[in-house]
Amino acid sequence: MLWWRAKSYVQRLLIIVGLAVLLLVLFGFSRQIAQYSQLNSQMEREAAALTQLVSTQNYLENQIAYATSEAAVEEWAREQARWAQEGDFPIIPLPPANFTPEAPVEDGAIASSASNWEAWISWLFSGAP
Repeated sequence: MLWWRAKSYVQRLLIIVGLAVLLLVLFGFSRQIAQYSQLNSQMEREAAALTQLVSTQNYLENQIAYATSEAAVEEWAREQARWAQEGDFPIIPLPPANFTPEAPVEDGAIASSASNWEAWISWLFSGAP
């Protein structure tokens, strides 16, 4: 009967040790699952950022390709520099026949070295600044 008790103590001890090991495995597994979830969300954020960077790179490569092309040079020469090729007939708009250009009107401000007080005195007593 003594060995029966010893056997039950050993069984109980083995069950307790087994449960402790099982709990350690479960806690480790739970921690690994949490870490996997965190890394998975970080991977999704990085994938979105990478997609945005790739689209920006493609856009810039297209812009560089266009800027170094003959079409871009042609567009700049005709639209910005107003150049014409041989065989082109440039059109220069002329004003109507009865058009009289007006001289540019300057601002009414007169540069004066007099102070404000002197300008007021001059205006009050002489009628003109």
